[in-house]
Amino acid sequence: MNILHVSDIHYRKHYATQTEGYLGMLGRMRNPLIPLTACIERAQEKMRIDLLIISGDLTEDGCPADYAHLKQKIQQLIGDIPMIVTLGNHDIKEHFRQGWFAGSRDSLPYNTVYDADSFYIVAFDNSCHGSSDGIIDEQQFLWLEETLVQTQAKPILFVTHHHLLDGQADTAAWPGAKRLLELLAKFSVCGILCGHTHHAYTGTIRGIPYFTVASMSFVGEDEGAGIVRFEERYGYNLYTIESGKLTYQASENFRPNQVLMRLDMRQ
Repeated sequence: MNILHVSDIHYRKHYATQTEGYLGMLGRMRNPLIPLTACIERAQEKMRIDLLIISGDLTEDGCPADYAHLKQKIQQLIGDIPMIVTLGNHDIKEHFRQGWFAGSRDSLPYNTVYDADSFYIVAFDNSCHGSSDGIIDEQQFLWLEETLVQTQAKPILFVTHHHLLDGQADTAAWPGAKRLLELLAKFSVCGILCGHTHHAYTGTIRGIPYFTVASMSFVGEDEGAGIVRFEERYGYNLYTIESGKLTYQASENFRPNQVLMRLDMRQ
């Protein structure tokens, strides 16, 4: 199976017209559908894509109409290829369900278990709208442990939004990372996928391949003294999993060298 992984699209049909601050930075950014389209088309040129994974922050501020429009645009690009989605701190669970599925406004965590024949994909929701570090939820840990037990007959590809390693980004790892990794180490996990940092990262945790994919929108680079330089930058990851083992991984990342804005984040 060939998997395309993207994250942190921060999509809005219409961005604010402010010229200052974070909203002003977003207003200078190209619509994320432009790099998203380019990345999907490039990935499809490299290999047949069997599954798309989006690891959170689909929209900038969780508007139901934005979810609906984003899903429509993606489906136009990938056709009937299945999608696995987890949510990030910019997503609103009830609005996601309303827009993405035209369903109820359920605010419960959005978890997914997908049977990919030789392995399972478990997408774990550790997000809370407005909480950039995510949350630790006892019910979620209980759900995950029960799910890992139920799916242990096959290897597991684990997906979440927040990164799990300190030192890979300016922001600290998800506060529940240590406990999560101790739990995952008890099972056959063929890979861990996440987003959130907007920076690509490849590593290994407890012998498990670990990948943070770049964003589809922007990055923030810490220049010190509270100043963050925001730039356009985007990318995607590709994986091949055969017989439950990750046999191939590639990242393609693009740096247009377009500085959007420098902001004093202390204000």
